[in-house]
Amino acid sequence: MHYFLSSLLAYLLTPFYWLAALTCLGFLAKSAEKRKRYAIAALMLFLLFSNNWLLISYARYWQQPNTKVSSSKTYSSAILLGGFGSPGASEEGYFNGTADRFIQAAKQYKLGKIQHILISGGNGKNEVATFNEASWAKKELMVFGIPDSAILVEDASANTADNAAIAKKILDSLKLTPPYLLITSAHHMPRASLLFKKAGLNTHSLSCNYISGNEKYRWEDCIPRADVLFNWSFYFKETFAYWLYRLKG
Repeated sequence: MHYFLSSLLAYLLTPFYWLAALTCLGFLAKSAEKRKRYAIAALMLFLLFSNNWLLISYARYWQQPNTKVSSSKTYSSAILLGGFGSPGASEEGYFNGTADRFIQAAKQYKLGKIQHILISGGNGKNEVATFNEASWAKKELMVFGIPDSAILVEDASANTADNAAIAKKILDSLKLTPPYLLITSAHHMPRASLLFKKAGLNTHSLSCNYISGNEKYRWEDCIPRADVLFNWSFYFKETFAYWLYRLKG
């Protein structure tokens, strides 16, 4: 149910579908005046949300900067949030477009910056009940030479709030010293940091998997691009959820 609601919210917060709705209303409108109004509204919406310059600007505003980590500092554990693995047709896992989370966690361990990696994520994609992302990711980390003893697995969570609550229990039980290095996608980091703070965990941010906001402005960013209409949904969804949790107190 959570996966269904999350997917539905993503559709509702995607400008492309707002544009499609206005276009359909324009076709169905009986008067020429109404058709004209819908057409103008659709055009304005397209020009606004297909502008990559605007998306870059919002992404830079939204995405918090990474914590500056001292070259001499070592974290007792990183918390690697799931979402980078997906079930394939054969129900085996594969790396999806957010695999940078996995890469950054493995990199920090190999650099000696973290002593443990807590993979936090069960099966939020519960339409495939046999796929457990955390267990799958542990095997993938071991392929890279990271020992079993350094990998912690939390495979019961279905969302970020669960990630935070269960991660706290595990880290407290093992008496691993905070702060912890929180690794997730840049657009997800503000909400993740908020929820981990609410759960009582002291974390430093390592953002990755930048959809936007990490590149330089270019003149061609002002030219309308259809793909930008879809990229807004990542930020609108996170902004909506962030303020929902903030208002809950």
